[in-house]
Amino acid sequence: MAELKNCRKCRRIFPYIAGVQICEACKREEDKLFERIWQYLRDNPGVSMRAVSEELDVPYEQLMRYLKEGRLQIKNPDGSIVLFCEKCGEIIKAGRICEVCEKGLTKALKDTAKELKEKVGDTQDNDRSRKEKGGGFRFIK
Repeated sequence: MAELKNCRKCRRIFPYIAGVQICEACKREEDKLFERIWQYLRDNPGVSMRAVSEELDVPYEQLMRYLKEGRLQIKNPDGSIVLFCEKCGEIIKAGRICEVCEKGLTKALKDTAKELKEKVGDTQDNDRSRKEKGGGFRFIK
């Protein structure tokens, strides 16, 4: 069920479910802006972030957010724009973590899920043995 929150951009109240905390109207505006950026980058390959920011009047922070979200990617890290993995510090082209750390986190999550599943299975086995021994709840007429 959605909860009511204030939009980060326009401060209007909207039903928030998940993701970025902006309303549908602001989301559509952001999508239009991203489309303009994408078109500009397609027409001007290799352009700097500064040029994109100045030419399209887009805040630098917005472009960095698109990079961290993985919607944009650094073509050739030349030192003017560098993203670092938030886990190990390796230079990356987009996102928040590098491929090695992503694989490690994925494995850790899978291992944890497996352990939890085994623990739940053990708990269910204990419940069955209690029921067989006459333990647990029963209905009284």
